[in-house]
Amino acid sequence: MDVASPDATKPSAIDAAPLGGTLPEAAQATGGAPAPLTKGDSANLEGCQVIARIDDQIILACDVLWRVNQLIEQQKQKINEEITPEQEEAVRKQLMKKQVAALVDRKLLFNEFKRNVPAENLPRIEQNLQQPFEEKELPSLMKQLHVESKRDLEKELARLGSSLTDERRSFNERIIAAEWIHSKVKVNEEVSPEEMMAYYQAHLKDYDFPLQARWEELAVRKDRFKEPREAYAAMAMMGNEVWKQHAQRPTKGAAFAEIAKAKSDGFTAKRGGDHDWTTKGALQCKAIDEALFSLQVGQMSPIIDSGPMFNIVRVLERKEAGRKGYTEVQADIRDRLKEERFQTEVEKYLTQLRGESRIWTVFTGNTSAEDLLGRKPEATQKR
Repeated sequence: MDVASPDATKPSAIDAAPLGGTLPEAAQATGGAPAPLTKGDSANLEGCQVIARIDDQIILACDVLWRVNQLIEQQKQKINEEITPEQEEAVRKQLMKKQVAALVDRKLLFNEFKRNVPAENLPRIEQNLQQPFEEKELPSLMKQLHVESKRDLEKELARLGSSLTDERRSFNERIIAAEWIHSKVKVNEEVSPEEMMAYYQAHLKDYDFPLQARWEELAVRKDRFKEPREAYAAMAMMGNEVWKQHAQRPTKGAAFAEIAKAKSDGFTAKRGGDHDWTTKGALQCKAIDEALFSLQVGQMSPIIDSGPMFNIVRVLERKEAGRKGYTEVQADIRDRLKEERFQTEVEKYLTQLRGESRIWTVFTGNTSAEDLLGRKPEATQKR
C-alpha cells in the first residue's frame, strides 16, 4: 500500500484561514511549568489513549486514527487486493506517526497561546468558534466522509475511531493556533514593482498555459442495454433530438444542455453536460481528446466510442497555448511574495518554539521536534 502523504509534515495550524476577533488583542502571561511525563503516556494505540505529548499538550489516538483508517480504506479500494492484518497494522502505525508529526507545530502554537492568554478567556473563544464549526467544518466533514446528515456523520466518525466532540476540539485548536501565529508574526506588507517584476521574470514557466478547451457532452452507458448497438442507437436518437430542438429554437447551447440534464449518463449531466477547461492530452479517452482539439467551436462531434460509453461532444470555447502577461498576474505575485515573507518569519518563530519544547511520542520516545518532523536527520534525541 502507498502510504506517502505529501502534506504529512505540513503545519496545519498555519494553513487555517484566520477568523478575526476570536483572540484578545492583548495577552497576559500566566506561566506554569510543563507537566511531567507519566507512565500512562506509553499506553497502546487502542481507543483514545495518549500517543504524544508536546510539553503539557497531548495528542490522542482518536485525534488521528479516523483519518488514518479512512486513508487505509481508500488505499485498499485503489489497490483492489487483500492485505494481511499484520500489513494493515504496520501501515496504520506508519500513517499515525506521520499524522502525529503534522500536529506538532499546531500543539506548539496552542501551548504558547495557553501560556500567554488568561485561562478564563478560553471558554469565550471556544463559544465564538461554535458557529464557524457548524457552518464550515461540519459540511466539510460530511462531504469528506460522504454522509448526508449530522447523525450519519457521528456514526461514521465513531466507526472510524473519532467523534464530533473530538473534531470540535481539534477544529478549535487549529483555528486558535492559526490566529496566534498571525498575531505574533508580522511582516512588511509593501512589495515594490521591482520585486514583482523580478519574480515574474524568474518564474516565467509558471505562467505558461497549454492549449485548452471548454466543452459539453452527451453520454450513454453501454451497460444499460443488452447490446452495444442498442446503446449506440440511443446515443444517435439523443444527438438527433439536439439537432431538431436547435433547429426549432436556435438559442446557443440551450437544447444540448436541456437534453443532457434529462437523458445523459455523463458525469456532468446534472449541470447540462458542461465540462470546465480541459488541457490537451489530459483525458484518458484519446478519441474525445482528439475531437476537442480538432472540431470547430460550436460543432458537434460524431458518436465516439469511449469504452464504457458512447459520447457526443461539442466545443464551447478554446484557448490557444500562451503565457499570462505581467499585468494579469501582478496581484497574485504581490500576494505570493507577502506570503513567502510571512512563512519565512513563521518558520523562525516555530523553530524557536521547537527548541524550547519537550516532545514525546509512543513511536519515538523523547525526541526533538525537528527530528520528529524529519527536518534534521542528524539531530540527537532531546533529553
